Amino acid sequence: MTANRRSKRAIRSRMAQTGEKYTQARRAVLAAGGHRGGAGDDPGGTIAWPQDSQGWFTDQAYNAILLADDEARMLSHPRVGPEHLLLAAARYGNVERLLAGAGIDARAIHDGIAAIKGFGERLELRPRRSPASEQVLRRAVAAAAVRGVLGPSTEHLLIALGEQERPARILTELGVSSAQALVDAHYPVTGPPVDHALLGRRAAQLAARGVEPPSPGPMPPIFERFTAPARAAINAAVEYARRADDRWVEPAHLLFGVLNAKAGAAAAVRTRYGWHRPPAQSAGPPAYSPRATGIFTPEARRIVAEDVLTIAERLDHRALTTGHLLLAILDRYAYLTVEFISSLPGIREITAAVIDALPGEEDT
Repeated sequence: MTANRRSKRAIRSRMAQTGEKYTQARRAVLAAGGHRGGAGDDPGGTIAWPQDSQGWFTDQAYNAILLADDEARMLSHPRVGPEHLLLAAARYGNVERLLAGAGIDARAIHDGIAAIKGFGERLELRPRRSPASEQVLRRAVAAAAVRGVLGPSTEHLLIALGEQERPARILTELGVSSAQALVDAHYPVTGPPVDHALLGRRAAQLAARGVEPPSPGPMPPIFERFTAPARAAINAAVEYARRADDRWVEPAHLLFGVLNAKAGAAAAVRTRYGWHRPPAQSAGPPAYSPRATGIFTPEARRIVAEDVLTIAERLDHRALTTGHLLLAILDRYAYLTVEFISSLPGIREITAAVIDALPGEEDT
């Protein structure tokens, strides 16, 4: 039985009980959360669904959906499943705040995924979205619609994820028995459901011309596979961009962060060659920088979300260290080092020195 037929059955049952007309009964069923834990009637069977479901969502949710690809890649999983959407949504925004209030952070969800699925055997740079994840996106649209919201955000994703086996299992083990109840407690329904005809018109618009994707959001691509020194180096790169009042975090900022690492493989190589730490990019950070966004350029994001994984895969290393970051920067942007290091040895020599320092203490 399809979701649409189940919905009609629930509506007719209410009509028999209350004597309401179909439209009245349908609105009441949707407002009450329908028949599937609150996500409401799945519009997929009654509207012309656009090819790319991401166009429905707010920038916050859109970026979380993009980040789920990175989450799957970091775990070497070939498909982007609902569990990766949950992990990505827990990184930033509404869901991060909801889960933090319940004492849950992204690392706990990551560990839950690793306990259930483990790490994949080989790196998949372009993991594909699974049918279950596509269903989550459509259910999130429905969850938002029954709450009077046309553009779903991450909390609506959370409601839909609560209907999926693995995310629900992870959340239950962490103390959240009902994702819908958690969302409703903080985002109560205050208006009538979105009219079904309006949903249809919006779907037709998206199918016809799509939507302009937002800029990658302010979620630094720092994942559990990074060691503590590597995470510190990436955070330092964000800070360097802010001090310089640069709008984007670029590969040069990443190099600054890595070469200033106080510990780890890159620091060991720096000591070996007697390099000095690059000077700060300004005398002091501004109190407020209206230009700096903390958003990574596509090139910088590729370094930390893809290139370091390729290098670690080649070296058969699990942890991602400052050494892997340095190799990734040098592989793609060797010319950047001219600005910061004098009497630089050859790239091959640097690469060999970094590899000699890996794996090491930082990997643990």
